[in-house]
Amino acid sequence: MKRFALLGHQISYSKSPNIFALMSKHLNIEFTYDLIDVTPNSLEMLISELKQGIYHGYNVTKPYKEIIINYVDELTDEAKRIGAVNTIYVKHNKIVGDNTDYQGFEGLIKRNKIIVKDKRVYILGTGGAAKAAYYVLKDLEAKPMFVTRDALKVNLETIMYKDLNINDVDMYVQATPIGTYPNHKYSILDKKQVDKKFVIDMVYRPAQTKILTYAKKGVNGVDMLMIQALKSLSIWIDQEIKLTPTLYKKLKDVIISE
Repeated sequence: MKRFALLGHQISYSKSPNIFALMSKHLNIEFTYDLIDVTPNSLEMLISELKQGIYHGYNVTKPYKEIIINYVDELTDEAKRIGAVNTIYVKHNKIVGDNTDYQGFEGLIKRNKIIVKDKRVYILGTGGAAKAAYYVLKDLEAKPMFVTRDALKVNLETIMYKDLNINDVDMYVQATPIGTYPNHKYSILDKKQVDKKFVIDMVYRPAQTKILTYAKKGVNGVDMLMIQALKSLSIWIDQEIKLTPTLYKKLKDVIISE
């Protein structure tokens, strides 16, 4: 039986095991999916377990999407461009770092019919998922800009939070962990900054985050989580997975169930 896992830190809230348990039944393929709370010192050992066939694929989440690049043999074009990895597998005896966050974020925009062309978008955060969002938005002809506490953190267009001007932004992409359960009472921006703006919040638990309650309109990260997970699984099992309306509803139910 194949074994997959999510590598990250403080990830007990993750709904990924629920997604993959449902997909195992849906596809009638037996596999397991573990949550592994990792220290940086464990990464090398876990990559070794992948090489040995103890595990057959990993997803990677905060805070390791960029660090993990040092442990893979090669990167796909997508991962190389974004500078972050969220999916790992073995191909031709080499450890490959891939990125399905791009398809996840692009899929979220398309499913929700969000018009981003020529929109000024502030991306809150500079992690791996934020970078994937940046390149999706660039490709869809939006005008993305990172908002960060540390100006040195990224080489792309960046402003500091203190310089954020609500008159210069049409839309926010919330790509930090702030607002995630159990710290769901917090928002990275206050109501005045978000009022009358559209917000895409990558957080999916809770489904209605604090920043989304402030927004004029917005969507959570459920679709992104679902689409990037299915893309990872399709790579691991080498099988295309069709996201039908029935499957979408089942997956959404297991993601938003508390």
